[in-house]
Amino acid sequence: MNKGKSKKKMNSYLKMVLIMLAGGVVGGIFGFVTSYTGENSIAAIGHGMNAFLLAVRDHTVLLECICGAICIMICEIHFGKMKRMGSQIQDAEDEEYHELQYHIEVSSSWGMIASTVGTVLMMLIISPGYSMKYIESQSDGETGMFLAGLVVFMGMVVYFGLWQVRYVKLVQRIYPEKKGDPASMKFQEQEEIYEASYKTYLLTGKVLPVCTLIAMLLHMVWNTGVLAIIIPAFLWILSASNYCRCCVTKKSEKLAK
Repeated sequence: MNKGKSKKKMNSYLKMVLIMLAGGVVGGIFGFVTSYTGENSIAAIGHGMNAFLLAVRDHTVLLECICGAICIMICEIHFGKMKRMGSQIQDAEDEEYHELQYHIEVSSSWGMIASTVGTVLMMLIISPGYSMKYIESQSDGETGMFLAGLVVFMGMVVYFGLWQVRYVKLVQRIYPEKKGDPASMKFQEQEEIYEASYKTYLLTGKVLPVCTLIAMLLHMVWNTGVLAIIIPAFLWILSASNYCRCCVTKKSEKLAK
């Protein structure tokens, strides 16, 4: 047994060394390419990013409506599927029960990912113009467009938040043994969460939205940059997507048995 533990420990060290070497190689290649291409290429990338952010800023309301409509459509389609399958699962036999349970998990995962991505996209789309310096430099008409974008942003975020509450309530109707108040800060502790992703999901599900919001506020006051918003927003989406993937994997394993 000790030999097996030593081998496993050695494999862990080897894996860590390989990761560090891979990081060094990637960093070296990046440094070489950067020094070889010179400042002109870096400046061109910077100009391209600025042009992209200006385009997003000029079409904030349109982009919010398009992205919001797509995410809302996905949320409602899968919510409807969950509702239909939830009414069927009550009278289902064992094999059919597990199959319906799996498909409900898939639909709920798509809905949760769409609602999370929708919320994050609303934050990212409005961020290029979410700056006091920018707002003060605009004319009355342009300020009105920004305020319209802000109204759409608030409406979409409220919708996605309410959708997640509706989702929890529906899950509680399908599985009466699952109890808890979705508006409570301790709801995630009351809800049964798969063991594989419990600790990570519990932490990041609370911290990353707060970090993204703080990054938005700092950008508005001190112009800290959109990248500071993109990083926690990306991690937020990654965390939610990984949690949903783990849920679906667990259900598929149970269905295979």
